[in-house]
Amino acid sequence: MSTPALPQPSTEIPNADGLFEHWLRARGNDAWTPLTAEAAKPYRFIWGAWSKYLLTQRMPAVEWQHASAVEVLHFINHIPQTAKGRKVSDITRRRYWRVLDRIYDHALFNGWVAANPVHAVASAERPPSEDPKGAILSDAMWQAGIAHIPPGDDLVGARDRAVLMLLFELGLAPEELRSLRVDSILYSDPPPGSQEEKQIIGVHVEGLRDNQQRKLAISTPLAGGLAHWLRARAQYPAMQGEPSLFCSRKARTLSNHTLLHLVTKTLAEAAQSAGLPTPARLGPQIVRNTAIVRWLNAGMSLNDVVERAGLKNVNGLLHLRDLVSEEARTALSQRARSF
Repeated sequence: MSTPALPQPSTEIPNADGLFEHWLRARGNDAWTPLTAEAAKPYRFIWGAWSKYLLTQRMPAVEWQHASAVEVLHFINHIPQTAKGRKVSDITRRRYWRVLDRIYDHALFNGWVAANPVHAVASAERPPSEDPKGAILSDAMWQAGIAHIPPGDDLVGARDRAVLMLLFELGLAPEELRSLRVDSILYSDPPPGSQEEKQIIGVHVEGLRDNQQRKLAISTPLAGGLAHWLRARAQYPAMQGEPSLFCSRKARTLSNHTLLHLVTKTLAEAAQSAGLPTPARLGPQIVRNTAIVRWLNAGMSLNDVVERAGLKNVNGLLHLRDLVSEEARTALSQRARSF
């Protein structure tokens, strides 16, 4: 298969829509973190809001390439989509800030602007960075989340139990979990002539990157949870003949929304049941981050963690370095220098 050609730099400055499409094509060709058109919808919305703001809310109108730090700051502090009278949250300001920053960096790289206006905003006026400590669950919250995994007494419960057990044990990325198929389940080979049934022993994870292709052994409880879901799934007529391992009542694949709702609801209810404060951030990515940090703190080697998590190299762990043990942090810092 031939690799799509990367968008080439041009001396002609594109309009706002053209810049976004050029940036999106470049991101789509990124071998490490490709961005699909579907995943880019929030970026498109934010960039569209910015373009409209420059042309309709500034007097006189400002072309994107002539925007300054003044426009950037006013825009992120008065986001048009915010309800009247409601203050824009720091998280929303940061999200809009990041989109502008990335696209203007792309324009700067291509020589379409002399400077990134986002960088010109004074440090004191920039949206605060997200607290990295909120990126993982506390040990108590982790245990509470596991304890709150449903028993799987019905069809939906069986699915939710298998999904959550996979997420907590293997730390799969959300898109990896959603893309699992029935034939992703790995079975043992009984001895020739044996009457024993095949047993579930692992999961074959696939993805767009070579490093995501991996076979992971699983625990006996997780194998039981998957077997229970497969039995329940076999009784659901709509799923017969469908390749996806997981589904919902409305779709034959597990959507991002369904997965996010399941994990968020489970963790929020677990916190309430255990008398713990609700974590600042919820969702499947937080569970993945926590699993990775727990592996590192338990003494798993960097190579094994990178392989188990499906990462390209140890640089994929750097965003968690402030959350791991001193020993793991030192090893990570030493190894990361070589990339």
